[in-house]
Amino acid sequence: MFMLNEIIANKRLEVEDKKRLRPLEDLQGKLREARPVRDFYHALNLPGISLIAEIKKKSPSKGEFPVQIAAAELAHLYCQNGARAISVLADEKFFGGGAHVVERVANDPGVHLPVMYKEFIIDPYQIYEARSIGADAVLLIVRSIGDKGTLAEMIGTVHNLGMQALVECFTADDAAIAVEAGARIIGVNNRDLQTFEVDLKRSEEIRSVIPEGALTVSESGLKTPADALEAQQRGFDAILVGEALLKSEDLTKSIRGFAGLEIAEQQSNR
Repeated sequence: MFMLNEIIANKRLEVEDKKRLRPLEDLQGKLREARPVRDFYHALNLPGISLIAEIKKKSPSKGEFPVQIAAAELAHLYCQNGARAISVLADEKFFGGGAHVVERVANDPGVHLPVMYKEFIIDPYQIYEARSIGADAVLLIVRSIGDKGTLAEMIGTVHNLGMQALVECFTADDAAIAVEAGARIIGVNNRDLQTFEVDLKRSEEIRSVIPEGALTVSESGLKTPADALEAQQRGFDAILVGEALLKSEDLTKSIRGFAGLEIAEQQSNR
């Protein structure tokens, strides 16, 4: 299954349609109206492991998730139970999200956390869209963008707009490209988006080649709070969790567990 290839091919068509309906100049004009940027980097650099909690309705490998709470309501739960940032899927066809969902969450008065526009970015247009709707960070996937020069330019655009980029890697080679391109936050995806197979050892192997000074995020395949603790012990600054939360029978408890609040409370009661 070459799912990433299929997603990117569809994304090229989507972006061209968006450009026709709303030219880049319109997005750039809207930047002045966007709410001030929240500090995504600082949120991930706080003591302990930082939970980036995800909002999405479905995935190509899992279908629709049992938790189908409205995006804003779900974001409120994340804010209230220890998450330090929120990731919102901007892809509609494969993940049931959309730029309008990101915008709704990013500008909701009950949401105070930094919000990441999680999308398969292939064009600077999408970066401008993200900031124009209030996002504080974007996802850049090394394998989707293709070359170091283009990645460096996109990271520069993100930083010039005041946002941060979570640069996602699947291999040590990807990580090396991310570092050379100027990534400040590097994500290691335990799920290969070509095959959708999960390998938790991927984080440890790639984490070892990332230099000190870059923030690191372990993504995908984290099923329990014990996995979050293990990621922290391996030196990760943050975790990105979606599926385990959205399949949970006790959502509030699950959020608090991944955020480390349950452990902290148990220790304080001893």
